[in-house]
Amino acid sequence: MKRLFLALLLIPMFAAVAAAQTAAPAGDPVAGKTLWDGATTSCKNCHGTKAEGGFAPDLAGRKLTQAQFNHAVQKPWGIMPSFPQLNDKQVADLYSYVSNLPGVPEPAAWRFPLPDNAPHGQVLALATIGCAMCHTPILDTPRRGISEANGDFEWFKHMVYDHVTAMPEHCAAVGPGNPYCRAIRMGNYSRTRLPEETLHQIYDWAVGLGLEIPIEGTISDAQPAGTGALYNLNVTNKGVEADSATIALVIPNGVKVVTATGTGYKGVRMDKQAKANVAEWTVAKLMPNDKQAYSITLAKALPESDHLKGSIHWMTRGGRPAGPKDFVEIGAEEKKPEGGRGGAPAGGRGAAPTPPTQ
Repeated sequence: MKRLFLALLLIPMFAAVAAAQTAAPAGDPVAGKTLWDGATTSCKNCHGTKAEGGFAPDLAGRKLTQAQFNHAVQKPWGIMPSFPQLNDKQVADLYSYVSNLPGVPEPAAWRFPLPDNAPHGQVLALATIGCAMCHTPILDTPRRGISEANGDFEWFKHMVYDHVTAMPEHCAAVGPGNPYCRAIRMGNYSRTRLPEETLHQIYDWAVGLGLEIPIEGTISDAQPAGTGALYNLNVTNKGVEADSATIALVIPNGVKVVTATGTGYKGVRMDKQAKANVAEWTVAKLMPNDKQAYSITLAKALPESDHLKGSIHWMTRGGRPAGPKDFVEIGAEEKKPEGGRGGAPAGGRGAAPTPPTQ
């Protein structure tokens, strides 16, 4: 009788397990590889390009069950965030891909090593939490986000603990054009495993580095202007205030500037670094959401292969500290976004602080 009673108790349990296994969708390793390698996830930044491990554990050859893998993605242990934005099919595809990869003798090196004599905030961001594996060792994209939103710690906390909700809110607020709004790649961190006190230390260190102000300079194609050619330059600031800005356009050898318009035009001077003449404007402040228009007329149009190029530099940041690089190029070839929510190549801009800096 007891055996019959025990059997009756176990039947629903086995049925539930079978149902759960049946409910899991079949994974496609090809789709999983596309997802793993693509720009909509950042798994590879911690787990390695071939899931061989790095900052995070190796997955290749580990022989996790699909249930264990699903649990790790949706209710992870350790410091890893959860990823509620991934649906069951996507998780199954990822599992199908990594579970078929061969194991390795030892994990790969971290994507970004901890610099010597790193300050405490950087140690937390890079070696303890791992933020820097996606956002670079100087947290480029978070510092851009703080600049765009003029974000305080409450904003930053919401972005980390509730990222899947907070990032779309932020993208809607800043409007189109943000290269990091193409996909929600980061997950939600646990308030228990990432204490607020630790997060505040990371925030203070990142802000102390200076903010990445998303200033853009776009220059038009040549327009006929008498016997010369007119070029229009628009400068837009989508972040916090930038002060003491200098706008410079490199003038090709043998070409004369006829006239220029726009506040703060200083004329043409020889620039030793550019080894060329530059037309220069100085602007006391570039305010948030400010758009300023300038123009320059040259004695002749430039060949199509020889576009006008230049840069915008600024000195201080409206009450915020200056960052690792306070300039943006004008007229350079468009580059894919580096760093942050999807991944700069190893040794990218975060490795040596140079671009307009997460």
